[in-house]
Amino acid sequence: MRPLRIALLALALFLVGGTRPSSMTADRRERTTVVPHDNRRPAGHLGRGVLTVHLEAREGVWSPESIGVAPQFAIDAFAEEGGPLLTPGPLLRVPVGTVVEATVRNRLTRPMLMRGLYDHAGTDTAAVELQPGERRLFRFVAGQAGTYYYWGRSRDDRRGLGVFEDGQLLGALVVDRAPPPRGERLLVIALFADRGDTVTQRHTFLVNGRSWPHTELLEATVGDSLHWRVINASVAPHPMHLHGFYYRVDAVGDGKVDTLYRPEQARMAVTQFMTPGNTLALSWSPKRPGHWLYHCHFIAHIEHLQHLAAPHAEHEHNHALGGMAGLIIGIAVRPRRGEAAEVQPQPVRRLRLFADQKDGVYGARPAYGFVLQEGAEPARDSIRIPGTPLLLRRDEPVAITVINRSAVGISIHWHGIELTSLFDGVPGWSGTNASVAPLIAPEDSFTVHLTPDRAGTFIYHTHADEAEQLASGLYGPLIVLAPGEEWDAEHDRIFLMGWGGPGATAPPFLNGSASPPPVRLRLGELYRLRFINITPSNNQRVRLLADSVTPTTWRLYAKDGAQVAPAQAMEMPADLQLGAGETYDFSFVRPVPGRYTLVITTRIFRQPPREMRVPVVVE
Repeated sequence: MRPLRIALLALALFLVGGTRPSSMTADRRERTTVVPHDNRRPAGHLGRGVLTVHLEAREGVWSPESIGVAPQFAIDAFAEEGGPLLTPGPLLRVPVGTVVEATVRNRLTRPMLMRGLYDHAGTDTAAVELQPGERRLFRFVAGQAGTYYYWGRSRDDRRGLGVFEDGQLLGALVVDRAPPPRGERLLVIALFADRGDTVTQRHTFLVNGRSWPHTELLEATVGDSLHWRVINASVAPHPMHLHGFYYRVDAVGDGKVDTLYRPEQARMAVTQFMTPGNTLALSWSPKRPGHWLYHCHFIAHIEHLQHLAAPHAEHEHNHALGGMAGLIIGIAVRPRRGEAAEVQPQPVRRLRLFADQKDGVYGARPAYGFVLQEGAEPARDSIRIPGTPLLLRRDEPVAITVINRSAVGISIHWHGIELTSLFDGVPGWSGTNASVAPLIAPEDSFTVHLTPDRAGTFIYHTHADEAEQLASGLYGPLIVLAPGEEWDAEHDRIFLMGWGGPGATAPPFLNGSASPPPVRLRLGELYRLRFINITPSNNQRVRLLADSVTPTTWRLYAKDGAQVAPAQAMEMPADLQLGAGETYDFSFVRPVPGRYTLVITTRIFRQPPREMRVPVVVE
C-alpha cells in the first residue's frame, strides 16, 4: 500500500476517532437499499411561498460502485418519509424568501445531531440533537441566496462531517436568487471509509453517491451554456480540475455564507481549490466535442486503489476505467448537428519530446523525465526534472511527437490547454468512440496536435500511474507566448513545485531541487513570477517575506494561464495558497535594494509542515 494512501486512511480515523468492527458484518435483513442521488428533483411540496418537506434518517445497505453489487455497506442516510434512502439526501431547493418547514424524524437506533437547516442570512448554526424515534420541525425563512448543505451525525464524536457509517448522512440546500439556469447540475462530494485499520481499511471519494467509473456521465453539446454547483461535503480538500476548457467561478462559500461574485470579480480557472465544507458555483461552455474529465487533482483521491472491491485488474491496460477511481466525473460533448469533424491545421512547428528513465535515482526506484530534442537526439538516460520548458505561441499550430523510451506506459496531459479531445492525454478515455487516446507503450510514440488559444503559464504532465510517475519527475512547464512576444528567461521566472520521488516521505522539490539556489533580481526591473504546483497530493503556501514574518506585496496577473480582469490585477500581500494543478502569475518590481525570503510550506498529513526557504536578493 502506498504511503499516500496510508496517510489518507489515517486521516479518516484521526478525524472521527478510533477503529471498530467493519459495518460490512452487520445484519442487513431489515435494511433498505440506499440509492445514489443525482440531485435533479427537489424534495417536498412548494406552494404559496412555503416548502413543506418530511425527512427521516434510517439505516440502509449501500453499494458505492454499482447498486446491488459487492462490496455493500450498512450506512445511515436520509429519505423523504416513506421514500427511498438517498445519498446524498433529498435536495431542498427554494427561491429566496421561501418559508421552509422541514420535519426530521430520527429512525436510527442512536441519537443524531442535526445541522444546517437554518436561515443563512442569520446566525443560528447550532446543532440539534434528536433522540431515536424523535421528530423535530425546523422552520426558517430562506433569506440568503446560495449553495449550502445539511447533515446529521450519529456516530463517534459527532463533530464536523462524517466518514464512516454516517458519512453519507447529508444533503444539499440551495436558495435561488432567480430561477435556476435550465439544466443546472449539483455535484456533492463525499468520502466513505469502512472501519478497518490503516492497512485493511477501504475508502473512496464520491460524487452524488458513486465513485468513478460508476459516476454519472454528464452529457452536453458544443456551445451549450453549462452551470454547476459543487459542494465539498468531505473532510478533505480538493483542487477541482476541468480538462480542455476554462470555467468561470461565479460564487464561493463555506456552507454557512455564500458569496456571489460581481462580473468584474469573476475569475476564469481550470482548477479551483476547495477546502472541506467549501461550495462553488461555476459556468462554462464546451467548444469542442469528445470525452473530458472533471476531477480532483490530488492523485491519492483518484488513483486505482480507490476501487472498493479490489485494485482494478485492468489499471495497467485501461488507465481511465481501471487506473482511476474516486472523485471523477466524465463529460461527453456531442458536436452540433450537422457540424463537420474538426480538421487539424498544418503545424508551423514540429517538436520531439522524449520520456526517459534513469535507474537507481530514488533508492532502487527510477526517476523519469521529459527531454525536448534540441539538436542531436538526447541520450536515453538524460532525464530533466522538471522537464524541458516547452515554449509555444498563441494561435500557432504545433505537432509534438512524444517518444517513450522508459520501461513503463505513459501519456501526457496538456494541463490548461484548450485542444482536441483525442490529444487531451487520458488513455482509454480522451477522444471519441471512434478514436481514443492510447497509452504510449515503451519504445512507441504518439503525435499530439494543438493550437494554444491563449498566452500564459501551463503544465504538461503524465496521466498514467501518476502516484509513481508524477512524483518521480514526469512533468514540466509549458509557456505560451503572445504573437510577437519573446521569451525572457531573466525577467520570466518559473517556480515549479513538484515531488522528489515516490512516497509521502520524499522531499518537496522546487525546480527539481530540495535545496534551490538563491534568486537574484535586478533593482527597478519588472519581473513575472510564474508559480506552478504539480505535487501529487499537496497544497502549498507560498509567501515572499520582507522580514522573517511579514509578506511583501506583488500584483496578481493571471490564474491558470488566464489573465485576470483589471479590477483583480491589484497589489496584494505576497501570501498564496496554491492547490495541486493550479498556476498563478504575479508581477514584481522593487525600486530599492532589499533581501527577501521565498517561503514554501508543504502540508503533509501527520507530519510537521515542511518549510523551504529560498533567499531572494534585489540589487
